[in-house]
Amino acid sequence: MLNVSSVLLSLTVVLFIMSLVLAAFWTVRSKASGLKEMSLSAGLGAAGTLAAGAGASSANFLAAGFGASCFVVGVLLAARAMGQLQGRPPRLILEVTVLVLGIGAVMYFALAHRYVAGMLVAISAVHTVVCGLAARDLLRETDPALKSGCRILGVLFGLFAAAHLLRIFIRPLVPVVPGPGGQLVGMDIAYAFFGIAIVIGWCLGLLWATYGSAEYRLKAAYAELDRFSGIVAHDLKTPLNAVIGNIEAVIHSGPGLDEARRLSFLESAREGAMRMNWFINDLLAQAREGTLGRETEIVDAGRCLDDAVANLRPVIEAAGALVRAGPLPRVAANSLQLTRVFQNLLDNAIKYRAPDRPLRVEVTAARDGDAARIAFRDNGVGIDKADQVRVFRRFERADATDQAEGEGVGLDECRRIIESFGGRITLESEPGAGSTFTLSLAFAGGSAS
Repeated sequence: MLNVSSVLLSLTVVLFIMSLVLAAFWTVRSKASGLKEMSLSAGLGAAGTLAAGAGASSANFLAAGFGASCFVVGVLLAARAMGQLQGRPPRLILEVTVLVLGIGAVMYFALAHRYVAGMLVAISAVHTVVCGLAARDLLRETDPALKSGCRILGVLFGLFAAAHLLRIFIRPLVPVVPGPGGQLVGMDIAYAFFGIAIVIGWCLGLLWATYGSAEYRLKAAYAELDRFSGIVAHDLKTPLNAVIGNIEAVIHSGPGLDEARRLSFLESAREGAMRMNWFINDLLAQAREGTLGRETEIVDAGRCLDDAVANLRPVIEAAGALVRAGPLPRVAANSLQLTRVFQNLLDNAIKYRAPDRPLRVEVTAARDGDAARIAFRDNGVGIDKADQVRVFRRFERADATDQAEGEGVGLDECRRIIESFGGRITLESEPGAGSTFTLSLAFAGGSAS
């Protein structure tokens, strides 16, 4: 019994160290999901191992039963830690049921029958159920930030559940020496070593998954910031060019420019600059609130179109284009982002207008069940069928659009924005006959027929 207690004492030290490590990480990173539960789980495992060791050395079944009960609570906390990591709510009914039945069975075999094999089978039954469910949930994780870490943890929980399922059927068949001193066998020591290795794996795996998720989200945030800064620069380029054009018209027109015309150019430049300032302020406000265009609201599509036209008015007038719009509905989107979509579609039509006729853009809307379909139809150069999918890919442009300056990001951004609100954008076009971009968004009332 001395060897057994020595082994269990060594395992107790390791578990206490792991509990302290997790507690330290929890203190430093208090919002990290699951660290608190896993720290308590390891601490209970250490306490249970100490009690079980004391019970084994003195044939005290009450101490052994207490230690085994700690293992029941510990595995429930470990499973809850995995749920916290994945953002799942606790399974309170299951936890209470397992807690009552598990501890009840352990204490029954410990005090009523003084039967070690029965206690171990009861513990294994709890581990099989709890760890099996945790493994299933972990292996089904789809969040890319957590997926790799959860796969490793899922395998560890699955192995632990499979090993304890095997012990449920094998352990009662193992012959033992009569009396309380001979009820522990080599298999029990092997399972103790296996258990501590798995618990260490759970602790390290949880730390790795937590910080791997944080690193993934940080990289994603930097990538999103880089992407968004490029898109904002793209969206501001056309109205900024219009402001510059108006100012240059004043500077280079010479003394022959009458005062009314000069003031008109300056007022147009001022309005354009103010609109860019409002646009930037809206972006900053949403960035501070952490929404940055992700918050869905009821949006007046007509007002968004008016803002987009106002932002591009100098460019529209310089191109001799005509934008006509029918009544537009209210939709579920974000006003700032929908204005950006409309502005990109209008800017795209202006850039790729036909050289032999004035540009005409018609904006219409129709009701399609629970969706509103908003169509932008122009009479520009059109796009070949083979290129129509490519224009929605980042940094790709149709061959027919090589006549105009561009980076190939505007339509990709339109697609990303519309899809972020559960909608879709489609294109119908014929070379030389113009293009029609159709947005489909959730209908929220208004005049779409």
